[in-house]
Amino acid sequence: MQMIKRDNGPTRGITPFSALFDDALWDPFGFFGSPLMRHRQLPAMNIAETAKDLTVSVNVPGYEAKDVTVDVHNNVLSIAGHAQEQKEQNDQEWVCRESSYGEFTRQVRLPDYADGSRAACKVKNGVLTIVIPKKEEAAKKTLKVEEE
Repeated sequence: MQMIKRDNGPTRGITPFSALFDDALWDPFGFFGSPLMRHRQLPAMNIAETAKDLTVSVNVPGYEAKDVTVDVHNNVLSIAGHAQEQKEQNDQEWVCRESSYGEFTRQVRLPDYADGSRAACKVKNGVLTIVIPKKEEAAKKTLKVEEE
């Protein structure tokens, strides 16, 4: 399975060489990582596999079922959502604001053995769960070794 795109900021490596490319060196004032420069916050995604299916879990707190769209086309799973910005009230001023809003899109290329046409999804307690069954021919088969 291949993640198609995830753009939620720079990644950090653990090797000494990768430390050369740390944000502090290239962005000492934190301007490019600031909320002013972030276009969107992508929700975290987990993917688990069993013998029968793939389960994709996406954290979408604050989203309702009507706010999320899930499509499977050409073995690509696309998840999109839209959340409205919470407006300030006249007598209220933000002290801390970390909630994300706006639109997001996540895409994952599914393996050939995934049957996207039989996928099912639901959202509960802020977690979108998508279950994608495997095709019958993808089931693991152990062959008997015979002697001649």
